[in-house]
Amino acid sequence: MTPLKLDKRGSAARIRAAARTLFLERGYGATSMDAVAAAAPVSKRTLYQYYPGKADLFAAVIAEVWSFFTEAPLLPDTAQGDPRPVLRAYVDRLIAHWEQPEVIGLLSLIIAEAPRFPELSPAYFQAGKLQVTSRLAAYFALLQQAGHIADDADPALVAAQFLGAIKEPLFWPRVLGGSIGFAVEAVVERALAGVLGPAPNARADQV
Repeated sequence: MTPLKLDKRGSAARIRAAARTLFLERGYGATSMDAVAAAAPVSKRTLYQYYPGKADLFAAVIAEVWSFFTEAPLLPDTAQGDPRPVLRAYVDRLIAHWEQPEVIGLLSLIIAEAPRFPELSPAYFQAGKLQVTSRLAAYFALLQQAGHIADDADPALVAAQFLGAIKEPLFWPRVLGGSIGFAVEAVVERALAGVLGPAPNARADQV
């Protein structure tokens, strides 16, 4: 994403906003750089000064949407204290990220158009998903050192499985237009139990 100090007139921000709208309305393939420049509105010279190509612009749009989640102070750099409240807050923020109107629209665009435009999936992965999984894996590594996770576990795999336990029942139904058939709290507590074991004083039917 273009640094704010280089965007004193707000040109880059207007370009990203215009591109986001056009990508969601028309799709990636049907959105031209000329159309983005006209919608911003900026000159084509200004557009290419900030974003040399459409793939760069799309990556900047993805990074901006993900920034709601990735730029928040989500996880501590220490394993002190009970990790359950930390991870519950993390999931709350993740769900709030999903509720941004652009998130599912852009992901649906990527799923539909990635076979024709292979640059889309790496942009999505590098701008957001990689940061999410790597930071969560780093936190789980700290928890492992503190004895909360088994010594022989792979923190990266634990992170992927934890996110999968959350996203499968709570996120993918949103993407596919279906209904969510589970209580958020029950999903989160089950995912936590899968990583950390049963919570102290938890009833058997809760885990």
